Amino acid sequence: MSLPGAVSAAPSPHNDWTLIAPVEPGHPAPTAQVSVLVVGDGGDPAGAARTVAALRQQRYPDRLLQIVTVTADSDFADQVGAAKGEIIVRIPAGAVPAPDLVSALTRWQQASPAAVSVAVPMIFSGRAPDPDVIVAHASAGTLGQLFPGSTVEPGLARLIDTTHQLRTADHLVFLAAAGTGYAFQRDRYQAGSDRFQGADVEVAYRLAQAGAVFVPEPAATLWTAAPADSVTAGERADAELTDLVPFPRERRNRPGRVWQVPLVTVVIPVDQPYQVVRSCVDRLLGGDERDLHVALVGDWAVAGTDSSGTDSSRADLRLLAAEYRSEPRVRMVSSAPVTAFPAPYLLRVPARLGVGPRTVRSLVEAMEKWRCGLLRVLPAGAGAPTHAVELWSTAARSRALHAGTADGALVEAVAASHGQRWETGSEYDVVDLTPAGSGAAGGSATAGPRGGRRAGQTVTVGGARSLGRATVFVARKYARGVRRRLVSR
Repeated sequence: MSLPGAVSAAPSPHNDWTLIAPVEPGHPAPTAQVSVLVVGDGGDPAGAARTVAALRQQRYPDRLLQIVTVTADSDFADQVGAAKGEIIVRIPAGAVPAPDLVSALTRWQQASPAAVSVAVPMIFSGRAPDPDVIVAHASAGTLGQLFPGSTVEPGLARLIDTTHQLRTADHLVFLAAAGTGYAFQRDRYQAGSDRFQGADVEVAYRLAQAGAVFVPEPAATLWTAAPADSVTAGERADAELTDLVPFPRERRNRPGRVWQVPLVTVVIPVDQPYQVVRSCVDRLLGGDERDLHVALVGDWAVAGTDSSGTDSSRADLRLLAAEYRSEPRVRMVSSAPVTAFPAPYLLRVPARLGVGPRTVRSLVEAMEKWRCGLLRVLPAGAGAPTHAVELWSTAARSRALHAGTADGALVEAVAASHGQRWETGSEYDVVDLTPAGSGAAGGSATAGPRGGRRAGQTVTVGGARSLGRATVFVARKYARGVRRRLVSR
């Protein structure tokens, strides 16, 4: 959904928001309905009252502004769904927004539905002012005088300074929204079912996986009190976020745990015999990257309709269903998911291929290192690019889908906005498990991807060589056993 008067722009590469051209705050006059959700109380019962008092002084048309308080026992997702506004502004209770905050933030959503505009949090210490004092100073244009000595939150300041104003930020860009206010288009937020959802970082993470572009908005100031106990606040954030947000990775340092939102969602079509599929799945489950879920795609509805046992495909499905019915990381689905949302990575593995113990982790590390949207790996001797293992960035794939890209054109769209890379299967321990291949259909791989700098020729896609011709080129080189790598930027 696009807002009235929205400016169409080319998809931003990575998080480069400079292609978005917003209007000046208040010019022309705003027309978008905005709902401001004041979330939680931060242990300060009067916090919401201060925030609402400041919001009543916003330089945004009253008829277009809805203010809703969301308490700790409320469902944030329900409040978003019930909100009147096309644009949602999420503000932590207790924070004091400057009079121009709503206008400054929401001008970005009117220019691009992918934009998530982030306010600048100014940290103050001492007693927070009462609501009537806030109203008086906001009316007089002297609200900043109530917070002498306030400074920009150091974590956000560091992130902005080291990423050229977030333009070169990586997959952790959503952390810019921690502890501050931000705005997003309502239709871009897809909630789950967990009652803990609604924390600032968790909402921003889901927006990132939906393809958002995060924009720091210096004209949107938000004064917020320093936490009384930063250790307790950090522990609470870890407890609430670890199950729902895979990043930062070091949070998930509990061995043997299964998380609701995995780092990787693996999709495997069941188009091979039982032994081959089982070997493919077991290699993935037995690898050193345990933070993954596996979706087996097959016609499970008919798996139990053949009682004679003569239909081998149905028999294979029944055996696989029995094999993994108690494995919490495996589920049986009738169709392949379009994206891995809310997991940040979608790994497509043909059932005929097997991975090594370190393959998945190495693929994720390579994607994060190169910041590409698609990483494809072919085993030696593969005859076509369709036989590749594919690792997709959910954020890149979602952005292309939101732009209306058809499934058949996703590779080109993701390559254009985030880049793609081809790698050789031998470098990542990807082997053929079928009897005709070089691997064996059983057991787990013991070798891992080779370390060090990978050698090989780089082929750049662009100019005279189109993406389609380069893909054919790589496939032919693999078929002849020549190890090459394709980089598409």
